Amino acid sequence: MTDTPVLHRDVAGPPRRATVRPSLFLVMAVCSGATVANVYLAQPLLKLFGDSLGVPHSSAGVVVTCAQFGYAAGILLLVPMGDVRRRRPLLGVMLSATVVLLLLAAASPGLWVLAAATAAIGAATVIPQVLVPLAAELAPPEKRGAVVANVQIGLMAGIVGSRVIGGAVGQAAGWRAVYVLAAVLTAATGALVVHLLPEEGARPAMSYTGLLASLPRLVRDEPSVRHACVLHGALFGAYSATWTTLVLVLTNDHYGYSSAVAGLFGVLGLAGAVTAPWAGRFIDREGAQPIIIASLLLTLLSAGAYALGGTVLASLIVAIVLAGVGVQWSQIANQARIFAHVPDARSRANTVYMVAVFLSGAISAAVASVCFGSYGWAGVCVLQTVLVAVGLAAVPLMRRHDRLNPLAG
Repeated sequence: MTDTPVLHRDVAGPPRRATVRPSLFLVMAVCSGATVANVYLAQPLLKLFGDSLGVPHSSAGVVVTCAQFGYAAGILLLVPMGDVRRRRPLLGVMLSATVVLLLLAAASPGLWVLAAATAAIGAATVIPQVLVPLAAELAPPEKRGAVVANVQIGLMAGIVGSRVIGGAVGQAAGWRAVYVLAAVLTAATGALVVHLLPEEGARPAMSYTGLLASLPRLVRDEPSVRHACVLHGALFGAYSATWTTLVLVLTNDHYGYSSAVAGLFGVLGLAGAVTAPWAGRFIDREGAQPIIIASLLLTLLSAGAYALGGTVLASLIVAIVLAGVGVQWSQIANQARIFAHVPDARSRANTVYMVAVFLSGAISAAVASVCFGSYGWAGVCVLQTVLVAVGLAAVPLMRRHDRLNPLAG
């Protein structure tokens, strides 16, 4: 692994500082939350899908799977265009497609039409992954960490809110109403973002195939991207491992909670969103490294608290809060770091980073299920510890690289 950075200035010159309206970043955060929620709408609605469409509840789970795979495909195939296309028309097309697909999902006559529509929704609604690097570009360098943190707060609120609000609306008005409401929120918040975005000058010319072909080169040539993939990929994998099996602990004989009560524990994950603004401001003053290291250590502490939490509720609550703070801080810090090191390929760097993180989460969740089946909750906690250790092993590489190559302004 070489530590010589290549900043990819072959496809873009230094970004022109645009005049930004003060409300833009707040609207970006709200739009990110509204649009990322579209990926998670189906999770609390599976029983309603089954009852309405006449299929087993277990079969309805294919809708959730399709949404996740669609989102991963959209990140890989659409988000890189943020480096070479004007963002206003690009976002306009994505938003319009998402609204149409949400309405199609609402009108679905059967499970497989709904599943196909949901996969397409996942691919089109990658708007937050375009907005995050765009926010980093528009923000003054001394406030970049805080701005990225605020947009990430919107993302986290959207993920949690989609499960809570979606379940409540679905129970009261049916699952189709949830998709109609999502279409309205996507259209309203998206239109406001597009309206507030500053005009852009000419974007660098590059073919779509050339754009995708540059992704492997970015991984090969830019150490900060590799570091971020390992650092946050390992930490997010640890986070996914415990959350995948946590509901089984909460509903077992010791705790005996219902699925609905167990789902409320997810609200504790918002602790990361509450502390995110402080983390963003710290990154702007002191750099990303301390927050990245702290996030790994918090997650390591959460592994021990999780192990005790199998029988001690207070320890379980502490573990959830620590893990939520750790994963949120890590996301903000790693993105701020790569956006500073790769200013001319932020969308592509975010694509590589998010795909790596998504794959790590999916693989870790699958391994966690096997560990739980073979070794119980203790096996999952050991897996979490091992994954954090992988992230900690990459810290010396990160520190050496940033010492030799200070972050760009």
